[in-house]
Amino acid sequence: MTDLDTIAKLNDYEDEDIFDVVVKLEKSFGMKFNRDAFIHIKTFGDLCDVFENHTNYENRDDCTKQQAFYRVREAIASTQQMSRDNIQLATKLSDLFPSRDRPQKAKKFKRAVGIDIKILTYPSWLALTFALVFLLSLGALFYEWKIAVSGIVLFITAIKIAENLGNTLVISTVHELTEKLAREHYVDVRRTKGTYNKQELLQTIIDTFSNDLAIEKAYLTRDATFSWTKSTATNKSIG
Repeated sequence: MTDLDTIAKLNDYEDEDIFDVVVKLEKSFGMKFNRDAFIHIKTFGDLCDVFENHTNYENRDDCTKQQAFYRVREAIASTQQMSRDNIQLATKLSDLFPSRDRPQKAKKFKRAVGIDIKILTYPSWLALTFALVFLLSLGALFYEWKIAVSGIVLFITAIKIAENLGNTLVISTVHELTEKLAREHYVDVRRTKGTYNKQELLQTIIDTFSNDLAIEKAYLTRDATFSWTKSTATNKSIG
């Protein structure tokens, strides 16, 4: 049985974490809000309402994820010189992007799909090494600022190089790639620009919060509250 105390909830996250996801959703939906737009929200439903109330696209009932799959399939087929029939949702990306020339094929795929979607990264051990270098550089600020600055510059440069040369897949299947594309680049995937599927809006918000913050979708209800709601309640009780 799952320990309920260990399950991530919306109010476990600080406002910075929440608004990182909001910024990602803004980009996906092609919107731009002032932070004040969310100043009065208390629940997940309030946040969803802000997005819905600011959406001025034409509503169409076509499926965005289906369009994303067709786009992914076409991009892979054209760049890998293979039949579309061999590209299914369950197809493993490791079969489509062999390790030997994976970075080059990934770049060709992104050019063909027309969206800069991240599908490769560097190994976790390298990420830990970068984190250690960064922490040591910060610590050096108390002793020798020149060494600290050099370490931070080295850290930033190494990150950029690693991102370009990364060979580790961040997702496993065509299905996951399709989901990621539709979730993170919603308006860009749509076949007809300036349109959206109203029924998909809420689900895309839920999918993004669930994916980025590791919150089970069952806990992303309209009544789910944010961490600042607890602070407000505490202040009122003190007052």
